[in-house]
Amino acid sequence: MGSRIMHYCISAGLARELMINDDQFFLGSIAPDVHKNMNTPKSISHFMKEDNDGKFFADYLEFNHKYLRYMKDPFYLGYFYHLISDVIWVEEIYYKKIKWLPQPEKKEAQLKYYRDFWRLNGKLIDYYSLAYRPIDVKPIEIEEIDYRYLPELIKDLEVDFLMKDEAKAEELEILEFEEVIDVLEKTVRECVAISMNILSYSGS
Repeated sequence: MGSRIMHYCISAGLARELMINDDQFFLGSIAPDVHKNMNTPKSISHFMKEDNDGKFFADYLEFNHKYLRYMKDPFYLGYFYHLISDVIWVEEIYYKKIKWLPQPEKKEAQLKYYRDFWRLNGKLIDYYSLAYRPIDVKPIEIEEIDYRYLPELIKDLEVDFLMKDEAKAEELEILEFEEVIDVLEKTVRECVAISMNILSYSGS
């Protein structure tokens, strides 16, 4: 639900907090979005479910249950945090700004939203002093994605970094920089808290 760079920001924060130094953690943190490269439904790679109110959400608990035996692996951990991050982003940003708008206002808002993603790339990379780190792809046993498409996703991330200055000076249309920072940092805190609860319990 957030951009690749937003997920990269979150994974960088989590890597510091959890003392993880493994490029597979960063790869896992963007891996669910490889559905775009695979041309398959997002609902599969993101473990999407519908709640009693008709809202869709990424079911990170199902992912944790299904791949419990792998959850100490940095790639799977990064994937897990991506799903949590999307749940938070949808609740804090997408539902508040776009989801309930009437058409055609909603369609226009979505266009502004994705233009802002592009503008935010450079702003976020500079704010967090991020640097692109080369990532190798290894065979991964996740039924919901095909790891052979991951090099394409990594290339997309590399382009995000290479073109970070293209639009960063442009004004945002629908998102607010400070608001985005608040959500990203809240996400890091909540992911760390979940690490202390769900993952600790699962490993016991």
